[in-house]
Amino acid sequence: MKVCTAYGAGFFFIPGSDTCLKIGGRVRADYAYVTAKDQFSGVNAANVATVKNAKDAANTLGWEARGALNFDARTATAWGTVQAAASLRLARTTGSLGADYGASSTSAGATLEWAYVRFAGFTFGASRDNFAFMPSNTYAGGHWGSFANGAKQLAYTATFGGGVSATIALQDYLDTAGNPSTSGTHPSIADPAGTKLYYAYNSAPQVNANVRIDQSWGALQLMGAYADVSVNTATDGYDYNKGVYAIGAGLKVNLPMLAKGDALYLTANYANGMTEYTTGWTSFKSSSYRREVGGYTMNHPSLVAETTGLETVKSWNIAALLEHYWTPQYRSNLWATYGQLDAPTGTKARAWNGTTGFGDATVWNVGTNFAWLPTRSMEIGVELIYSRVNQDVRSSIVAGNSTVFSKSDSNVTGRLRVERNF
Repeated sequence: MKVCTAYGAGFFFIPGSDTCLKIGGRVRADYAYVTAKDQFSGVNAANVATVKNAKDAANTLGWEARGALNFDARTATAWGTVQAAASLRLARTTGSLGADYGASSTSAGATLEWAYVRFAGFTFGASRDNFAFMPSNTYAGGHWGSFANGAKQLAYTATFGGGVSATIALQDYLDTAGNPSTSGTHPSIADPAGTKLYYAYNSAPQVNANVRIDQSWGALQLMGAYADVSVNTATDGYDYNKGVYAIGAGLKVNLPMLAKGDALYLTANYANGMTEYTTGWTSFKSSSYRREVGGYTMNHPSLVAETTGLETVKSWNIAALLEHYWTPQYRSNLWATYGQLDAPTGTKARAWNGTTGFGDATVWNVGTNFAWLPTRSMEIGVELIYSRVNQDVRSSIVAGNSTVFSKSDSNVTGRLRVERNF
């Protein structure tokens, strides 16, 4: 086997060809503990001063095992390098680390993390979402857009020299907003009118773009996304479409004066109908009957399908993350995130019962993790996160009751991770 040095360590020539191949993978084990919480699903309108929580069979433990295998093949041509890369991930998940909170919650399946061909500045296939900026240094998540599996796309990146680049991409809206279920429900679109959404689709591809500067001091990125979203019902009860968008900025500042590898990341984003780029983490938009990693429940989608048309949820976020290496073998991350959502007028007038109306909300968390890196490709770490949500609540027990009050909830999540990359 002949070693290929043109593209870095780990590549070798495929026998009988001029293509260099690198084979790698990842094995990860996660263990989580979330303090027991009752899940809020209704309010006793006769006594709003004493809010009664509906007790669900919520998990306090979470278990997950993942295995991924990836390939990276590159060939030099007269027009530049042709790269074809793919990664397939298998996972088994139980408890609070899954989408549901029930005592018997469990899932297993395969996921295509990425699969793309990159040539002459173009990217074809599934790759990193072109809005994302913050790194995946947290074991759980923060309130910023970061999609582990990226998005299917057709993208072009222009490199201007001096570390300046620009990307424009046509992306699959459903990869970042969430896929409709078999029943027709959609995590990004609420249906308080009860008209049973039949489908939600793109009448045009989502457009994502960014301009980025990479220098020795760090990086700066400006990004945006736009989509035209349409919905209908099984009986053609209505057929509406709405333009939605998000804009954001990210900054990375390298801190070698503290330690090699240290960096500070900052981001701020605003969205009109795209909460996936502000607060949409861990099934946030469809979690009215699910248990969040933070232990609270909400029902804040990106859009609301009223009988008069689609209404957008406006939202924004800010976040900061500090990565620090105490020594080359010991690393920690410290972060804080904050997000705010402004509910549409129509939903504010409805009864809040976990499925229909909802009010304004704020959500934030602070967290830290500490990891031992016995080798460069292995990590054993622990993480602790405190999360809090404050939201307006409308009574749902007494018909026509419009009592409004603020509901606050918080929780602590602990996590242990063992990961080996090869």
